[in-house]
Amino acid sequence: MATNNMYFIWGEEAFLIDQKIKDIHALVQEESGEEVELLYLDGDELSPPRLLEELEFSPLFSLQRMVVIKRPSWLGKSGRKSSRNEEILKVLQSYLQQDTPGQTLIITAFEHNSTNALVKLLDKQTTVIECKSANPQYLANWIKTEFTARGRNINNTGLSLMVKSGQDMYYLHNLIEKLCLQSEGKTVGDRDIEEQLEGRDEIKVFKLTDALLDRNLKASFQAYYQLLEQGEHSVFILFMIVRQFNLLAKVKYYQENRTDLKEISRLTGMRDFAVKRMLGQTRNFTWDEIQYLFTQFLDADIRFKSTGQNEKTIMEGLLIEICSKK
Repeated sequence: MATNNMYFIWGEEAFLIDQKIKDIHALVQEESGEEVELLYLDGDELSPPRLLEELEFSPLFSLQRMVVIKRPSWLGKSGRKSSRNEEILKVLQSYLQQDTPGQTLIITAFEHNSTNALVKLLDKQTTVIECKSANPQYLANWIKTEFTARGRNINNTGLSLMVKSGQDMYYLHNLIEKLCLQSEGKTVGDRDIEEQLEGRDEIKVFKLTDALLDRNLKASFQAYYQLLEQGEHSVFILFMIVRQFNLLAKVKYYQENRTDLKEISRLTGMRDFAVKRMLGQTRNFTWDEIQYLFTQFLDADIRFKSTGQNEKTIMEGLLIEICSKK
């Protein structure tokens, strides 16, 4: 049975986890009418004796306290049976059996490993909150709200660019702050956003790789020429294309083996919505085509290094190969 003053918050979106912590802190403060002391602890630096010591709460100096244990590795898959983990389990079991008025405990994690004994304990006896990776619609609404709160608007192209950037919400939050401070007008446009994002390699090449996976030749050429205008070299662009097709092959393999979306995200290191997008793009390429394209990538790389052929000409031919149905 979940206790009303202990929470287990997990998920890959750190911004949402921290927002939940702020919400709980504000709620406890409002309900108690007292100032709530907030204590953050690094989960991996906590020994069982230290954890026990930190959880011992006396209202002598503070009537309300909130303890947050940040992302301990002993809750993940690396948290296999060990004497240390067994001791931590005992400490938490003992704590959950006590009445601790005035103290709220929050434990956070990036993942939920249901085979971990500590996670099983938290699932049964705490309030569990999952902070999923934000889907595109949620992200779009949140971005618009953040701009509105600062007296600004964002145009649709700029909004799409931010949503598709693949960046976490902390990065986007800081970007919004920066854009609003720099913007002279009410509306922040896509050009403003592109200027801020263009220093990040994945974002710079995203338009091109996305167009290639859609097999959209016109959009691919437009994105490629834009990258050249920004000073990018064809060798780097080829590297990013190969990287994206490696991901496509992995996602296609996991899809055909009925691996669920969350697990694909974990295995590839991609965000959920990026996996969803690529799951739709896998049908654009057969395995024979993917195998053939990797031979073309190798051929282009060799020609870059061993011939005097113009790099732009080589890349243009490669883009046509990728977008042409075999």
